[in-house]
Amino acid sequence: MAVSLHGLRWKIAAAALLSRTTRRAGRFPITAWAIRRAAQSLQPRNQDATGTYRGIAADLLQRTLPVETTGEGVLYDPIAGLIPGQATEAPNPGELSTRATRTPTAGNYLAAAAALRKPYISDLRSAVTHYEQAFTINSKDLRAVEGALTIGARTHYDWSRIWSVVHTLVPKRGPLRANAEFWRAVGGIFSQTPDEQAVLHAAAVLDEHREQLPSLHQLLLEAIAARLQFLGHFAAGFRLREATAHNRIKELAGIPLESGIWLKHLLGAYAYLENHQKLRATSQKPPVDPTDPRSLIQAQKLQADAALTMGEAGPLRAHATARRNALPLNGEDTMSQLVDGKRVAVVGPSSGDGLGDLIDSYDVVVRTRHTPAGSAHDAGRRTDIAYYAGRDLLRDFAEVTAAAESGAFQLAVTRPFFVEAPSLQQWPNWLRPARFEHGLYFRGAPMGLQRILYDLLQFQPAEIAVFNADLYAGETFAASGYRASYTAFGPHNQTNDVVVMHDLAYEFRWTAQLNQAGLITTHGTTAEVLSLSEDAYLRRLECGPLGRRAHTTASEETL
Repeated sequence: MAVSLHGLRWKIAAAALLSRTTRRAGRFPITAWAIRRAAQSLQPRNQDATGTYRGIAADLLQRTLPVETTGEGVLYDPIAGLIPGQATEAPNPGELSTRATRTPTAGNYLAAAAALRKPYISDLRSAVTHYEQAFTINSKDLRAVEGALTIGARTHYDWSRIWSVVHTLVPKRGPLRANAEFWRAVGGIFSQTPDEQAVLHAAAVLDEHREQLPSLHQLLLEAIAARLQFLGHFAAGFRLREATAHNRIKELAGIPLESGIWLKHLLGAYAYLENHQKLRATSQKPPVDPTDPRSLIQAQKLQADAALTMGEAGPLRAHATARRNALPLNGEDTMSQLVDGKRVAVVGPSSGDGLGDLIDSYDVVVRTRHTPAGSAHDAGRRTDIAYYAGRDLLRDFAEVTAAAESGAFQLAVTRPFFVEAPSLQQWPNWLRPARFEHGLYFRGAPMGLQRILYDLLQFQPAEIAVFNADLYAGETFAASGYRASYTAFGPHNQTNDVVVMHDLAYEFRWTAQLNQAGLITTHGTTAEVLSLSEDAYLRRLECGPLGRRAHTTASEETL
């Protein structure tokens, strides 16, 4: 039977109850043996386990068995970050693609696509093709819909093609059923170059039906929200993401959760809606199995993230210190020596304010990449710690290595999942993986500035001062020469990630909260932007480089 991920609420609850029951039974050798045999018998042949209900059940049973969580190795967990354990060999994307071609099941195509979209592989063109092939085979598997939407928006940027997949989630009944005028208006913005009047009409129709929007499927809402933002209508797009958060809470609140990933989604929805009462209560009493070591460390880390979201950095520092003591990582001693007790300047890539001398007066200067973005007058001259998103690091590894060996900077920091990158099995002394990242992002992942601030707050700096970060509310994308790919939205443009992989409204709220709590200080344009109300910030976005219909120049190209 083809896997359907619709109606997740009761499937998640049932999986949680099954996991708890088998985990307790698996503590006894004879029942552990029986569970292992059952998992092996259910495992499908010649296809990915998650492509069938039998495979999903087999994987669920296998994960409830006792696992050694300590060891000399390092594992990457998407919620907890880097934890002790022996990593298994990562699947080869080429082999997975070959398997999908030979045995064309939805599960096999999805497994290949997931491997190809990894940041250290980043073959997104092949990934989106595999997601669309999986959708053709099983249109009910929401992983295929998510991939066709997310990776499609990052690559071909063909909105009619994306809508041909996503529109299958339009409901067949209810107040917003498929044949309503509502969908004629909404569908109109998925032409490649809709006129502004059509976009304004769709936004008005969506606002008119805002009370019914949370009843729509989350991926359908996300597609509409992303399309509106790509068309420069950020405020309307973020209102739809709020509807998505309400939908997610309705789906996950009040049931046992099978894993930390569902807890992350639930807490992220509370954080997005700024429901701090529910965020605190749920993070302090998480509905996951406390007897599962992996779920426990995930819940502890998310609880620290929830506290930081509410302006409290102490729990994050305590959690990070305990994790460092349990598992030291490459470069962390250097990081502590550089940061603890020091005045730290964090310099973004935006056009500057003539504060270069002030930046250089700080004990430590931190940047996105090791070369200053802009002139010395605006950005300063020195770099002590350089943060890399990973894609830049792997592409420019020889150049970055030469800069490190010449003393251009003292330490580089990259994202935690790069411990899985085959090309980084031997880590140089100057390179440190971040231990974990902020986990309460309801949609996507933190951007560069927010990753840096979150990482620094795990240590003990005397001050974190932020310069040259306008959160895309300035006159240009970035300082001249920072990144050639930062231009207009369009096919295969890295700027697309700002919408489809991140959430600027949440980034603004989160950073403003740190500022209001006194955890960071801000200067120049950064201080001015963070003093805005959220409505004023969104208006600035819509008048800035992302909202000036810059998409028209690229999206009108022949696809």
